[in-house]
Amino acid sequence: MMKPSGISEQILGRSLGFLSDWEEGEVTLDDCLDTLRKENGPERAAVASLLFEYFRHKGFVDSLIARHARRDSIRREMRLLLCCAVTQLFFQTGLARQSAVNIAVEYAKRLGGKGGGGFVNAMLRSILRDDSFDPSKIPSSFPDILKERWTARFGEEKTAELLARYASNPPLSFRVRKNEDGTEIPIPEELSAIPADLPDPAAGPFRFLETPDPAALFRSGLPESGKVYIQDPATVMALSLLGDRTVNGRFLDACAAPGGKTILMSDLAREKGWRLSLTAADRSRRRVILLNGNLKRARVLCRTVIADARETPFSPGTFDCILADVPCSNTGVIRRRPDAPWRFSMKNLQELTALQKEILLSLADLVKPGGLLLYSTCSLEEEEDRIQAEAFVSARPDFVLLKDKLLLPGASHDGAYGALFLRKDSEKESI
Repeated sequence: MMKPSGISEQILGRSLGFLSDWEEGEVTLDDCLDTLRKENGPERAAVASLLFEYFRHKGFVDSLIARHARRDSIRREMRLLLCCAVTQLFFQTGLARQSAVNIAVEYAKRLGGKGGGGFVNAMLRSILRDDSFDPSKIPSSFPDILKERWTARFGEEKTAELLARYASNPPLSFRVRKNEDGTEIPIPEELSAIPADLPDPAAGPFRFLETPDPAALFRSGLPESGKVYIQDPATVMALSLLGDRTVNGRFLDACAAPGGKTILMSDLAREKGWRLSLTAADRSRRRVILLNGNLKRARVLCRTVIADARETPFSPGTFDCILADVPCSNTGVIRRRPDAPWRFSMKNLQELTALQKEILLSLADLVKPGGLLLYSTCSLEEEEDRIQAEAFVSARPDFVLLKDKLLLPGASHDGAYGALFLRKDSEKESI
């Protein structure tokens, strides 16, 4: 793909490139955002915004293009260019519609010559003249497969709530950590931060806030200093299952990157006086580098390892507590990962549940008798949650399911599932 000139064309070009990689299954939206976070160019935020808005309204954008194409097929690069341009026209501010059309037409000429420019120009002007498609009257842009599954499980009213929730922008939530001496870290008034609702009052001694001004938060330097950590309140749900239990000894976060739950566990241990030796592992070298950076900023002492949770270098019975925050379909965090519903399929779900099963069975051997295994997803799908938990204890009768919980998305938090297992101790049969 050619390198476009000018900021606006660079935004279009980068977005088009990411969408092309996404369609080929090479990357997720998260991967794109990870790449953008490493850059300092002026187009970074605009590219991220365009991608978010496209996936949030993908059904509408794609159907609008198909309605006006008047041909059986469109060259792939031209179709993706139209996806970006239509998203800019209907769902982004800051760029006049005429300018958006002109930029797309010029870019199309680079892709397909004068004919390509003429085709894109005709398509976009036809779309703008179409009064029958009003994006404000379309409550959601969502694949039927998830709507049907959720309606069957949660009912029409709850499903409508979920779809409306997922069509909105999520708040920027962050957790306020404490100073080394245990005192509260002050938050500048200019952030206009308000308390975020914890999904469970017993979730732990955590303070979450949300701000309407993300730029002010980053200007404050608090995230970079490690004094606050940007994460959703739902991330505490799995650890909240520990309740009043005391957790000492060796702890493993087996799918740890980018490190939010490892840092949570470290802070929880310090607050409760637990004596923990932390290890964090992830299969991706790139993500372990990200993990190390976050742990360093948070001043968390933790050993990190590049390792697949299915084939770790650890000996059986090494850990007193293991957290398995496994790869999943992400259907509980669609506000933050709006490409997730468009990646969802029964085939993909079956592959994920098989992977989760492998991870759980592998990690089970690493838990000491009498030790704990925490299973966590950000999925709302039964196959990845309760059904997976029940299948695990059937396969491993030396484990018992102590408790589990499904959290549906709320105004201040995402959706999540957690399950807590205990490995039976032959010398102590009582639970």
